[in-house]
Amino acid sequence: MNNSKRTLAALSALLAAGMLTLTASPVLADGPAASGPQGDTWASIAKLPDWQGIWELDWQHGGLAAARPAPPKLTPEAKAKQDAYRKAQTSGQNLQPDQANCLPPGMPQVMTQPYPIEFLYAPGKVVIAIEAYMQFRHIYTDGRPLPKDPDPLFQGSSIGHWEGDTLVVETVGFVPFSYISPGVGHSDQMHIVERIHRSGPDTILIEQTITDPKVLMEPWTVVHPYKLVKDDLREYICEQNNHDSADEEGRPGFKVTK
Repeated sequence: MNNSKRTLAALSALLAAGMLTLTASPVLADGPAASGPQGDTWASIAKLPDWQGIWELDWQHGGLAAARPAPPKLTPEAKAKQDAYRKAQTSGQNLQPDQANCLPPGMPQVMTQPYPIEFLYAPGKVVIAIEAYMQFRHIYTDGRPLPKDPDPLFQGSSIGHWEGDTLVVETVGFVPFSYISPGVGHSDQMHIVERIHRSGPDTILIEQTITDPKVLMEPWTVVHPYKLVKDDLREYICEQNNHDSADEEGRPGFKVTK
């Protein structure tokens, strides 16, 4: 446990030190419009909302059960794939082999893992440290536009801006094997907008609106409630004690050994 704390502290310190030499960037004409302090300097970071602490999904009190959204309205092709997924699921097939091989789920599902997160501020960006798979989301608030031809990444490429106490995040460019929801993949046109704000002394809401004209008939909005907890982020080493079986080509199964 102590090693985990020291590791996270060291990562946070390195992140901060790496940003010390940067100066504030002007807001580009085609970038997000600034509507308040954008955290371009350490002084302006002090004016941003205080999201210190460790947050995890609120599974009970006013949380996920109450906020369960209606299922996404899928295109006929996407619906056929989802039906095939559900049929295969009943036969016990391994439907997400990448995660069985310890690859992270990617956006947007990484934000629904049953592990805590932490918000870290640095000049010109907000970082979300995610305990699950030890992932980091970098949200740039320095005025840059979204990349026009983004590299496919597990967490995508994110830019953000502050609207009062709400952080508005746009994300594009995802690896092709991540899922919008179980059995629902995405195309290269998936675009995610998140609105993150503190809804109470110990609660944060992350509202995700996902658009993908090749998969979704209309934008799909999901609200993820988080609660403040007394905990620390810990090491998450998926490869350690991973007993999933694999064939000669590295394709995993679910034959877990004791």
